[in-house]
Amino acid sequence: MLDAAGADGAMTSMARKPTPEQRQKLAPEIENLLWGLFGPNDRPFFDRGDIAPLTLDEFVQCDEVFEETFRFLDALTAIWNRLCPGRPLKPCTQDRQPKEIAMPMALPVQSETPVSRREASKAGEALAATEANIEETKAMSLPHPPDTPTSGSVQGAPGQVPAASIAPAKPREPRATFQLPNGKVGVDYAARIEGRDAEGRSVRIRDVRIPDGLGLSFDPDRGELRGTPALDGDHRLPLSWTLDEKTRYSGDCLLIVNPDPKSLWKVIEPPDGSPYLKPHADRRLLTGRGFSIAAASRRGRSHEHAGTFRDDDFFIGHDAQTQWSVILVADGAGSARYSREGAWLAVASAGAHLSEALAGELGARMTAALDGWEADPEGVAQAMGAEFHYLFHQSGTLAVQSIEQAARSAGAEVRDYATTLLAAALKRQDRETFLAIFWVGDGAIAAYGPRGKVRLMGTPDGGEFAGQTRFLDRAALSDQGFAKRIGIGRYPDLTAVMLMTDGVSDPRFETDNGLNDPVKWDALWDEIAPLLATSEPDKCLLDWLHFFAPGHHDDRTLALLW
Repeated sequence: MLDAAGADGAMTSMARKPTPEQRQKLAPEIENLLWGLFGPNDRPFFDRGDIAPLTLDEFVQCDEVFEETFRFLDALTAIWNRLCPGRPLKPCTQDRQPKEIAMPMALPVQSETPVSRREASKAGEALAATEANIEETKAMSLPHPPDTPTSGSVQGAPGQVPAASIAPAKPREPRATFQLPNGKVGVDYAARIEGRDAEGRSVRIRDVRIPDGLGLSFDPDRGELRGTPALDGDHRLPLSWTLDEKTRYSGDCLLIVNPDPKSLWKVIEPPDGSPYLKPHADRRLLTGRGFSIAAASRRGRSHEHAGTFRDDDFFIGHDAQTQWSVILVADGAGSARYSREGAWLAVASAGAHLSEALAGELGARMTAALDGWEADPEGVAQAMGAEFHYLFHQSGTLAVQSIEQAARSAGAEVRDYATTLLAAALKRQDRETFLAIFWVGDGAIAAYGPRGKVRLMGTPDGGEFAGQTRFLDRAALSDQGFAKRIGIGRYPDLTAVMLMTDGVSDPRFETDNGLNDPVKWDALWDEIAPLLATSEPDKCLLDWLHFFAPGHHDDRTLALLW
């Protein structure tokens, strides 16, 4: 802090805490210094636009503020004396005033920043206090050179404060609030900007400034934003508005544009050196006498994002001599660390056994039985059902044995290879299609067509909670209800036989009731039928399986005969 020391007025560094005498003597100078931080001057340090004058006055006169400012000036003086020895600073005290009087900062200052009614009221109180200060200033006997006006007087009228120096605060500009619904990148957007002033009156939007590249435009007649958002994020849109169509005011409106959910998914490769390597996608196409079989499988977005493998798998086969075909799909359990291998072992083991049996004597016997279907449909169906019951049980047993052998070799648990298994054996004869199926787990097997008709060939296994299902194991094979997992049928004019994992059935059908809804199957067929008419239907199916469905990001596998 600065202080006069001795007759020559030399400056010294004072104590760290002011004495009562120093506090009384220096209070006006410190208060003036603090007021100067808030203006009015060409470059105030703090913006006082939204601060009430009385609040500032209380701050300036606070003991803590006074003492901290005192310490700051004390340190500043010490630095001056060290850097500029022999050139002492002179104190600016009441008996040594500069040419200009620092007017109390409680004076209203014209500002571009609007003030509230409450602040304006306080400013009026401060103005009354200021006028009293002015009267006190008039009575002060301060030496000034002749004809030199002070900052608080007009030349020729000493001590008089010009009216311009006490200019009233600028009236507060009316304010309004605005609302817009959220948008989404890539989704068409059309929404009216709703605005109301402080009194709840509806306002009219005259113009909106829209950032380049946002993809929207403003319709002033309807007060709407239209277009397709291209940039996600929080966008402050400057705008002008009016109440009376004469005076315009400024404001802004927040528009939140959510990102395209597809852009948030990462594609991460599994760790190097992982066991049971598996491609992220697979597809295959077979053609027969008057029909085709295609299958496609791809890693789901959730597996891409987590950097894990595809757990789904499939098997398709056709014997040109007997004209029997087999289709299998499997979905490895997401919670089982080696389920990708379990799915492959299941379809490979069961598929090979089914193909071999139907290409041999069993296939010939089943073909002969079909020739007598028309004469005795119930008897033939019962006899063929028993044959396929045994065949599917054998195939399932071989699949379980393969999984158990793999677990022993790896020193792992059998449940680490948990998988579902859906299998079908088919034979096309002119307009008739015979179908025998085996079903363990979720997903779907359906005989679809003609349009508006579907036969769901079994019931998905579900658990107590969403996402739970039954997996292929010895318990499933020895269950007394095993026969319910077998189904056969012979259908005329069938459009297609479809097998799919739950990565396809869940987003497309959602519930068991949805699986039995022909309208949903018609909609699915309308999507994939054009793909099957191309030269590479399996490739087109693989691309189609990457469709986006919020909340459904599992692996997807679809295999069908049409």
